[in-house]
Amino acid sequence: MAETAKNYPINKAPRRIELLGDPNKKPEPAEHIIEFPGGAIQVTRTSKNEYWAHIIVNHAEPFEDGSTRERASGEVVESRVGYTSARAIESVPNAGDAYHIAVLIRTSSVVGEG
Repeated sequence: MAETAKNYPINKAPRRIELLGDPNKKPEPAEHIIEFPGGAIQVTRTSKNEYWAHIIVNHAEPFEDGSTRERASGEVVESRVGYTSARAIESVPNAGDAYHIAVLIRTSSVVGEG
């Protein structure tokens, strides 16, 4: 992982963050974090140009001097995962107990390439 990160409180985050996936063509931070009271969303580019997408829920006691996500406790109220194989959307098992969900995404094809 790279040493760069952009961390935004939700009320100051840009409307859209577009990662182009080519750090040589247009250098960009390898990590983006959007925090909101009770949690955060994080996208991190790996050294293999794959992306970890994280959802983080703060189950700890909130405290005043913490980050935006630490100023409140959060809880998962509902969850969904869609699967291409069955075109079904299912609940995440035990989602109410989840504090961190992550998926690793690899680009398999890009429009305009090979």
